[in-house]
Amino acid sequence: MKISLGSKIFAGPWGGGNNFIKNLSKYLKNNGYQVFFDLNQEDLDFILLTDPRIQSESSCFNHIDIFNYIKKVNSDAIIVHRVNECDERKNTKGVNNQIIYANNFTDYTVFISGWLKKLYSNYKEFSNSSIIYNGANKEYFFNNPKVFNKGDKFRLVTHHWSNHLNKGFEIYKLIDDKLDEEYFKNKIIFTIIGNLPKNMKFRNINHLKPLFDEELGNALRNNHAYITASMNEPGGNHQNEGINCGLPALYRDSGCMKEYCEGFGIEFNQDNLFSKLDELINNYDYYQKRTLKYNLYEKNTCTSYLNLFNQLKNNKINIINNRKWPNISKLDQFKNRVRKLIK
Repeated sequence: MKISLGSKIFAGPWGGGNNFIKNLSKYLKNNGYQVFFDLNQEDLDFILLTDPRIQSESSCFNHIDIFNYIKKVNSDAIIVHRVNECDERKNTKGVNNQIIYANNFTDYTVFISGWLKKLYSNYKEFSNSSIIYNGANKEYFFNNPKVFNKGDKFRLVTHHWSNHLNKGFEIYKLIDDKLDEEYFKNKIIFTIIGNLPKNMKFRNINHLKPLFDEELGNALRNNHAYITASMNEPGGNHQNEGINCGLPALYRDSGCMKEYCEGFGIEFNQDNLFSKLDELINNYDYYQKRTLKYNLYEKNTCTSYLNLFNQLKNNKINIINNRKWPNISKLDQFKNRVRKLIK
């Protein structure tokens, strides 16, 4: 079986999407798939579209390239669209429109959270779709956190590749301000790993450069709990990595976070943040033991994709025969329509 994955793999830290592609490509190869990152093969069985945006730095190909491939090279390839982005995440405009339009040229849709599927279902019906949650690589993110003893400073951590304010930095600034208080400073150590918003500086928070794989796992496990204040997160990986390291999560009920974190920590909002932090500290042993049952790790995610590909393969004839893509006779005309959406 041959599959082409629509995203480049970057060396070093590069966000959750990069980790997903690394994990999936390795898993598929180990299970007999030939994996490619282009459309140069004339006999692909599957194409995974990961980002239709023409200007995307990570995208290997988009829906225009797929349309051309299906029409001119191989009409038997099955197209799966993994939707992992939205305008709400970074207050952008036009992303949702591009994703919805590109989805018309695919056979099956995978959403990375129920929240994201519900958001897009406001625009169109997705009859052939499912939800596959992201998972962390247990080779690096395994359960062995720093032991918390009564009287120790409670070590709280978060990490983000993106430096966008929606990653929760206004909440992290509240913690930084609270650490001006002597009582709180003697109680809490807070570390942020990753990139910071431009011109944002912290007085009391420890900051580490972006880390990945083994270094990141070790750094996370040097803490007791994880916090994510991310807003409108489609289906992040950061909280998975923290919880898999044995860190119960303080999480904001925004975007996918409740789906990914509920039962493995405590929900908070801006008004009750510090009382919920106290609640987590006072019940730490209970929540830490809960993390041992967390099952959002890369093997489960990759197995779900493999099972999906096998199911689609078994139903290939029906999928091809029932394909209802827009009838576009000229690719240039197609490109012009896409450009209008981007504007």
